[in-house]
Amino acid sequence: MKTTWSQTRLAYKAEIQKQRCRKVWIIPLGFLTVLTLWVSVPMFHFTAQDLTSGYQWLFYQISLLNAIFVPMMLAVTASRLCDMEIKGNTLKLLYTLEKTGRFYDIKFLAEARYLLLFSFGEVLVILLLGKLFHITEPVRLLPFVEHFLAVSAVGAVLLGFQHLLSLMSDNQILPLCTGLAGSFLGLFSMYFPRAVNLCIVWGYFSIFSVSGINWGQVPEGADYNDYMQYLDFPLPGFLLFSAVGILLYLFEKGIFMRKEV
Repeated sequence: MKTTWSQTRLAYKAEIQKQRCRKVWIIPLGFLTVLTLWVSVPMFHFTAQDLTSGYQWLFYQISLLNAIFVPMMLAVTASRLCDMEIKGNTLKLLYTLEKTGRFYDIKFLAEARYLLLFSFGEVLVILLLGKLFHITEPVRLLPFVEHFLAVSAVGAVLLGFQHLLSLMSDNQILPLCTGLAGSFLGLFSMYFPRAVNLCIVWGYFSIFSVSGINWGQVPEGADYNDYMQYLDFPLPGFLLFSAVGILLYLFEKGIFMRKEV
């Protein structure tokens, strides 16, 4: 008899085979390309002084842009991968071959790999731009690791929400509109009070940003790049966020398993 691990591995391979002709990798690549172009244009006007904090500037800007781009990217990815079963109305047939919970998990893992590729791609983009524009700031490994973990963790929580919506919705317009609304909410949450910002999951890209600016120390008319600094990574808050994200995923999975097909 096959073990649970071998069954899960075979189910994951089958899911990947279903996706092989859908070219889903174009979605994260497209968003990553737009993000790269967005942050690279201002760097053509950097002074020698700006280049001394170039990596800090990139981490800060990309964290802000992630609040806009990542929710929409995840919504499109989840919708693209889930519409195979929804449009084909094949869930009932699939459940005769696969457990509902395992199907939900495997589909999520298949989507999450694109998130991880995007997160790793951002790290490579930051390093590449540092070389292209001759950033003079020394490369520090820890901020790159923290950035990768932050984007992956926040993205995974958002992906779980989009994953549930895409599988529960006969029309994928609702999940896509939710992703778009989340992009705007994540952007504007940075202007909300701290207590409100902590309640908006789309805003955690900026909360876990590895660099930032103390705007209270910036004199009027001064160049804010001169006041850029690395921030202490909030490890206890990050672990708490991750734990809540896991519980939320299990709750979402329970909702899906009670769905009638």
